[in-house]
Amino acid sequence: MDDFDDWQRMLAAEHRIVTRAQLLAQGFTDDGIQAQLDANRWERVRESVYALFTGPLSPEAKRAAALLACRGGALLSHETAGELHGFLEPDPEQPVHVTVRYGCSAVRLDGVKVHRSRAFAHIGVDGSDPPITSRVHTVLDLAVAAPDAREAMRRAHQFALDAGVHPLALEQAIDLRRPTRHRRAITDAVTLLRDGVLSELEHRYLVDVEQAHGLPIGRRQAPVLVDGVRRYEDITYDLPGGRVTARLDGFGTHRDPRTALVDRRRTVAAAVSGEVSVPFGWDEVTRFPCRTTREVESLLRAVGWEEPLRPCGLCERTLGL
Repeated sequence: MDDFDDWQRMLAAEHRIVTRAQLLAQGFTDDGIQAQLDANRWERVRESVYALFTGPLSPEAKRAAALLACRGGALLSHETAGELHGFLEPDPEQPVHVTVRYGCSAVRLDGVKVHRSRAFAHIGVDGSDPPITSRVHTVLDLAVAAPDAREAMRRAHQFALDAGVHPLALEQAIDLRRPTRHRRAITDAVTLLRDGVLSELEHRYLVDVEQAHGLPIGRRQAPVLVDGVRRYEDITYDLPGGRVTARLDGFGTHRDPRTALVDRRRTVAAAVSGEVSVPFGWDEVTRFPCRTTREVESLLRAVGWEEPLRPCGLCERTLGL
């Protein structure tokens, strides 16, 4: 394949964004480059980075320009990587996030957020085009960048689920990079994933209902047989007087007929076995956690739970306790 074909393939891969060095290698001169700019056939995107067209840059072209402007190599990372991996919604208002090697000379670029990593050699996807951080390291980057520990824990948990990152992989990434910021909270998120807390709603139930009020921590993903099929309950409490099951999401997100049927059959199976099964949705857990706590407490008292409940600060405002 000749040089012209290689050049055209590179232009397609970089969305017609090129560097001065690439142009010079193709035989262009600085005067020739300036002539194209003066004729409004090309545009200077950044210092020594050019678009071989005029008009708005596509998201792909913006990402290519950001990578090319970072001499010495860069990876798309953080929110930008999350969008490309498919677990964050695209946000055109966000800057392009890139990560460069720690110690790389300062790079200040409009519309680009530059991060630095000592683990640069280990966090990218081998052979990816464009260069990008792996799913697990993207999740870790976003969690470390959270404004506080609670948000870091939420991000690590939810993004790991959304990105399909196994808790062992996240644990290994933490051991490799040893982040000092929010490390305890992120490690706690790994524990939640290992314990079977499989959704943001389950996380909120654990933190805002169980932990905040001193309820016992229920068993996650307990197997049950329903019509001869093995199913898994979100949260179960096994006490001397019987079992109470808290089923999260309920009918709010289980609207398709097949899932609704499974939910009804699970409720019937629990009742036939003499167990109590109650559904809670997003509103009950996130908007009214104290009221939900009182309802769960009442059910647990009926089957033998005797420990004192611990009112939280929100209880005082919403329930007058």
